[in-house]
Amino acid sequence: MKKRKKKKNKGGVIFFLLLLTGFLIFSGSVLYGRLFPLEYEEVIEKYAAEYEVDPYLVYGLIHTESRFQTYAISPAGAMGLMQITPETGEFIAKRLQMEDYEESMLYVPEVNIRMGIYYLSYLKESFPVKETRLAAYNAGPNRVKGWLNDSTVGSGEILHSIPFEETKNYVERVTFRETIYRILYFYRNF
Repeated sequence: MKKRKKKKNKGGVIFFLLLLTGFLIFSGSVLYGRLFPLEYEEVIEKYAAEYEVDPYLVYGLIHTESRFQTYAISPAGAMGLMQITPETGEFIAKRLQMEDYEESMLYVPEVNIRMGIYYLSYLKESFPVKETRLAAYNAGPNRVKGWLNDSTVGSGEILHSIPFEETKNYVERVTFRETIYRILYFYRNF
Protein backbone atom coordinates (compact mmCIF):
# COMPACT_ATOMS: atom_id res chain seq x y z
CA MET A 1 0.00 0.00 0.00
CA LYS A 2 2.86 2.39 0.67
CA LYS A 3 4.11 1.92 -2.89
CA ARG A 4 0.78 3.10 -4.30
CA LYS A 5 0.85 6.20 -2.16
CA LYS A 6 4.30 7.10 -3.46
CA LYS A 7 3.10 6.75 -7.05
CA LYS A 8 0.17 9.06 -6.33
CA ASN A 9 2.47 11.63 -4.79
CA LYS A 10 4.87 11.41 -7.75
CA GLY A 11 1.97 12.06 -10.11
CA GLY A 12 0.86 15.02 -7.99
CA VAL A 13 4.38 16.41 -7.88
CA ILE A 14 4.78 16.04 -11.64
CA PHE A 15 1.42 17.72 -12.22
CA PHE A 16 2.37 20.54 -9.85
CA LEU A 17 5.73 21.03 -11.59
CA LEU A 18 4.07 21.10 -15.02
CA LEU A 19 1.51 23.60 -13.75
CA LEU A 20 4.25 25.73 -12.19
CA THR A 21 6.32 25.60 -15.39
CA GLY A 22 3.32 26.67 -17.47
CA PHE A 23 2.60 29.53 -15.09
CA LEU A 24 6.23 30.72 -15.16
CA ILE A 25 6.37 30.60 -18.97
CA PHE A 26 3.08 32.51 -19.26
CA SER A 27 3.94 35.10 -16.61
CA GLY A 28 7.44 35.46 -18.05
CA SER A 29 6.08 36.23 -21.51
CA VAL A 30 3.60 38.71 -20.04
CA LEU A 31 6.37 40.34 -17.99
CA TYR A 32 8.71 40.55 -20.97
CA GLY A 33 5.86 41.86 -23.10
CA ARG A 34 5.51 44.70 -20.63
CA LEU A 35 9.25 45.28 -20.42
CA PHE A 36 9.67 45.07 -24.20
CA PRO A 37 6.45 46.48 -25.65
CA LEU A 38 5.47 46.71 -29.29
CA GLU A 39 4.45 50.35 -29.21
CA TYR A 40 3.83 52.33 -32.40
CA GLU A 41 3.56 49.06 -34.35
CA GLU A 42 1.77 50.45 -37.38
CA VAL A 43 4.16 53.37 -37.78
CA ILE A 44 7.27 51.23 -37.30
CA GLU A 45 6.03 48.55 -39.68
CA LYS A 46 5.07 51.14 -42.30
CA TYR A 47 8.40 52.97 -42.37
CA ALA A 48 10.53 49.87 -41.79
CA ALA A 49 8.98 48.38 -44.93
CA GLU A 50 9.26 51.64 -46.88
CA TYR A 51 12.94 52.18 -46.02
CA GLU A 52 13.88 48.49 -45.87
CA VAL A 53 15.00 48.44 -42.25
CA ASP A 54 14.51 45.49 -39.90
CA PRO A 55 11.65 46.40 -37.53
CA TYR A 56 13.22 44.35 -34.70
CA LEU A 57 16.29 46.58 -34.99
CA VAL A 58 14.03 49.63 -34.75
CA TYR A 59 12.34 48.29 -31.62
CA GLY A 60 15.72 47.53 -30.06
CA LEU A 61 16.98 51.00 -30.93
CA ILE A 62 13.93 52.83 -29.59
CA HIS A 63 13.99 50.74 -26.41
CA THR A 64 17.66 51.62 -25.92
CA GLU A 65 17.36 55.28 -26.85
CA SER A 66 14.19 56.35 -25.06
CA ARG A 67 12.34 53.34 -23.62
CA PHE A 68 9.41 54.57 -25.74
CA GLN A 69 9.28 57.94 -23.94
CA THR A 70 7.97 60.40 -26.54
CA TYR A 71 9.49 63.47 -24.89
CA ALA A 72 12.86 61.97 -24.02
CA ILE A 73 15.81 64.30 -24.39
CA SER A 74 19.45 63.35 -23.96
CA PRO A 75 22.23 65.40 -22.36
CA ALA A 76 23.51 65.95 -25.93
CA GLY A 77 20.13 67.40 -26.97
CA ALA A 78 18.85 64.37 -28.93
CA MET A 79 15.07 64.32 -28.92
CA GLY A 80 12.13 61.94 -29.03
CA LEU A 81 11.70 58.21 -29.39
CA MET A 82 14.71 57.62 -31.64
CA GLN A 83 16.80 60.41 -30.09
CA ILE A 84 17.47 62.56 -33.12
CA THR A 85 19.58 65.67 -32.62
CA PRO A 86 18.25 68.97 -34.01
CA GLU A 87 21.11 69.08 -36.55
CA THR A 88 20.41 65.56 -37.77
CA GLY A 89 16.69 66.38 -37.84
CA GLU A 90 17.39 69.32 -40.18
CA PHE A 91 19.53 67.09 -42.40
CA ILE A 92 16.87 64.37 -42.59
CA ALA A 93 14.05 66.88 -43.15
CA LYS A 94 15.90 68.29 -46.16
CA ARG A 95 16.51 64.81 -47.55
CA LEU A 96 12.84 63.93 -47.08
CA GLN A 97 11.78 67.32 -48.49
CA MET A 98 9.74 68.17 -45.39
CA GLU A 99 9.07 71.83 -46.12
CA ASP A 100 7.04 72.45 -42.94
CA TYR A 101 9.65 70.87 -40.64
CA GLU A 102 10.24 72.39 -37.20
CA GLU A 103 12.51 71.07 -34.45
CA SER A 104 9.53 70.50 -32.13
CA MET A 105 8.28 67.86 -34.60
CA LEU A 106 10.98 65.54 -33.26
CA TYR A 107 8.58 64.90 -30.36
CA VAL A 108 5.80 63.74 -32.71
CA PRO A 109 6.06 59.91 -32.69
CA GLU A 110 5.26 59.34 -36.38
CA VAL A 111 7.67 62.06 -37.52
CA ASN A 112 10.45 60.92 -35.19
CA ILE A 113 10.07 57.26 -36.14
CA ARG A 114 9.95 58.05 -39.85
CA MET A 115 13.06 60.21 -39.59
CA GLY A 116 14.95 57.71 -37.44
CA ILE A 117 14.16 54.78 -39.71
CA TYR A 118 15.03 56.84 -42.78
CA TYR A 119 18.34 57.76 -41.15
CA LEU A 120 19.14 54.10 -40.43
CA SER A 121 18.42 53.37 -44.10
CA TYR A 122 20.59 56.29 -45.19
CA LEU A 123 23.46 55.09 -42.96
CA LYS A 124 23.20 51.62 -44.51
CA GLU A 125 24.54 53.06 -47.78
CA SER A 126 27.85 53.96 -46.11
CA PHE A 127 27.84 51.34 -43.36
CA PRO A 128 26.47 47.99 -44.59
CA VAL A 129 27.50 46.14 -41.40
CA LYS A 130 24.76 46.55 -38.77
CA GLU A 131 27.10 47.11 -35.81
CA THR A 132 29.03 49.77 -37.71
CA ARG A 133 25.77 51.44 -38.76
CA LEU A 134 24.63 51.52 -35.12
CA ALA A 135 27.97 53.01 -34.10
CA ALA A 136 27.43 55.73 -36.73
CA TYR A 137 23.89 56.34 -35.45
CA ASN A 138 25.32 56.88 -31.96
CA ALA A 139 28.69 58.53 -32.51
CA GLY A 140 28.10 60.15 -35.90
CA PRO A 141 29.03 58.96 -39.39
CA ASN A 142 32.13 61.14 -39.76
CA ARG A 143 33.65 59.82 -36.56
CA VAL A 144 32.94 56.22 -37.57
CA LYS A 145 34.46 56.79 -41.05
CA GLY A 146 37.59 57.92 -39.23
CA TRP A 147 37.57 54.75 -37.13
CA LEU A 148 37.15 52.59 -40.22
CA ASN A 149 40.20 54.23 -41.78
CA ASP A 150 42.26 53.73 -38.60
CA SER A 151 43.96 50.35 -39.05
CA THR A 152 44.18 49.86 -35.28
CA VAL A 153 40.36 49.62 -34.97
CA GLY A 154 38.94 49.18 -38.48
CA SER A 155 39.47 47.89 -41.97
CA GLY A 156 37.26 49.49 -44.59
CA GLU A 157 33.68 48.39 -43.80
CA ILE A 158 34.35 46.54 -40.54
CA LEU A 159 35.17 47.92 -37.12
CA HIS A 160 37.32 45.42 -35.24
CA SER A 161 36.77 47.39 -32.06
CA ILE A 162 34.97 50.57 -31.11
CA PRO A 163 37.32 53.03 -29.40
CA PHE A 164 34.55 54.86 -27.48
CA GLU A 165 33.25 52.81 -24.57
CA GLU A 166 29.87 54.58 -24.67
CA THR A 167 29.38 53.71 -28.35
CA LYS A 168 30.61 50.15 -27.84
CA ASN A 169 28.10 49.66 -25.00
CA TYR A 170 25.37 51.31 -27.08
CA VAL A 171 25.86 48.90 -30.00
CA GLU A 172 25.81 45.93 -27.60
CA ARG A 173 22.63 47.15 -25.88
CA VAL A 174 20.76 47.77 -29.14
CA THR A 175 21.71 44.40 -30.65
CA PHE A 176 20.87 42.60 -27.38
CA ARG A 177 17.45 44.26 -27.24
CA GLU A 178 16.89 43.57 -30.94
CA THR A 179 17.49 39.88 -30.14
CA ILE A 180 15.05 39.98 -27.23
CA TYR A 181 12.38 41.49 -29.48
CA ARG A 182 13.09 38.87 -32.13
CA ILE A 183 12.71 36.04 -29.56
CA LEU A 184 9.61 37.46 -27.86
CA TYR A 185 7.79 38.26 -31.08
CA PHE A 186 9.17 35.55 -33.40
CA TYR A 187 5.65 34.70 -34.51
CA ARG A 188 5.10 38.11 -36.12
CA ASN A 189 5.59 38.47 -39.84
CA PHE A 190 6.91 41.95 -40.44
